[in-house]
Amino acid sequence: MKKIIMAASIAAAMVIPAAHAGVTIYGKMHASIDYTDVALGYGASYYVDFNGTRVYDDNFSGPLGDEQMWGVNSRASRIGFKGTEDLGNGLSLVWKAETGYDIADGGAWGGARNAYIGLAGDWGTFLYGIHDTPYKMSTARLDPFADTAADFNAPTDFGMFTTNMFSFQDVRAENAIAYVSPNMNGLTFAAAIVPGEGAASNPAFVPSAFPGDDSGCIIDHDFCFDFDEVIHDGLADAYSVAAMYENNGLYLSAAYESLPTHSTSYGGFDGSSLSMPPGQQDKYRLGAGYTMNNLTINGVYENRTRDFGSISIFENDQKLEADSDIWQVSAVYTFGNSALKLAYGQGDMSLAMSESNLGEAYSANGYTGVVDAAKLERYGEQEVISVGLEHNFSKRTKVYALYTMQEADFGIKGSEQGTDDVEGPFDVYGDAHLTAENDTFSMGMIHSF
Repeated sequence: MKKIIMAASIAAAMVIPAAHAGVTIYGKMHASIDYTDVALGYGASYYVDFNGTRVYDDNFSGPLGDEQMWGVNSRASRIGFKGTEDLGNGLSLVWKAETGYDIADGGAWGGARNAYIGLAGDWGTFLYGIHDTPYKMSTARLDPFADTAADFNAPTDFGMFTTNMFSFQDVRAENAIAYVSPNMNGLTFAAAIVPGEGAASNPAFVPSAFPGDDSGCIIDHDFCFDFDEVIHDGLADAYSVAAMYENNGLYLSAAYESLPTHSTSYGGFDGSSLSMPPGQQDKYRLGAGYTMNNLTINGVYENRTRDFGSISIFENDQKLEADSDIWQVSAVYTFGNSALKLAYGQGDMSLAMSESNLGEAYSANGYTGVVDAAKLERYGEQEVISVGLEHNFSKRTKVYALYTMQEADFGIKGSEQGTDDVEGPFDVYGDAHLTAENDTFSMGMIHSF
């Protein structure tokens, strides 16, 4: 009995100081049992052989295989500590320290989440540390499948081909310095800047299948990136701004974000990757949601443009740029303690070279012709459909089941114009494409504390 009383006294002694310090312990346990079925195929509408003959062959297609797999996944499980201290005159100190926790694979701590310190008052909140950018914050409430297998910001996984071309890009920024305004009759503003802290761009390249004159390249390949290293050491190497409005069931948001692209990769048809050189990425996002009785309808649109700078092809500079558009509409209908969720989205992406040296002649490895790289394009299209059913046992515990299907078409198109159609290497690939489908069924349980 004495041991029990002593243990209770020690526990109380530990809890009381924490309570006086205003510390709150919170978190979420979330794991799912998932079944995935991935299928890949390929095809070509035309190609050009080495003697310059264009061959149209819509029947050149076939399966690359499929794979089925069961798994258990921890989905954004976390534990955190947060608190405030009244500093007087309407001013408060605010802080948070949150980290992910992998409850499925035994990885223990799964990486830092939002963790910051700051000041808050009637004028708003100022903070710095690790935090979701205002861009991400602007539409966080508009994804009914957040943190699940159907999350709209999750990379698409087609087995050997994984890409984030078609997912909404949400960033949790390290070293962020942010401000969030107070609610002004339903309107809220947020802004953040991120210093680069001396981060340097890393050289990257795409090797050529046609070795020859490499005098214009940093390495011994004809087709490679040629650029100057960039050091990011400013106060605002990246920045993000957002405006959000809410009133009588209506929610509207608009956001813009600009950040350096230190490294971006796109998967190859054979499981390899093409590493893109560093550059600048600019994106904007629009969001809208409306709740009427038991029905909520949401919509999100995002456009991303990426300037990867110049590359050198046979000593001729070309600009490499990418552009993508992504959108999703969703609906949630609640009945009793349950909810039915639906989402449909599409995305498309183009990675192409500009016409900065269109018409210039080249000669290498026995091939001669005119640069027509402006017509070389890597493209992709995707369609996503998700449906789910959720049941709340209480305010803190719920279960769900969902099905999501992703279909995509990735390809590369060669030029159909220019004198290099006869002998040059740029048309060898013609129009080849990879088709992929991922069907996922997921059952999950969530408990918040």
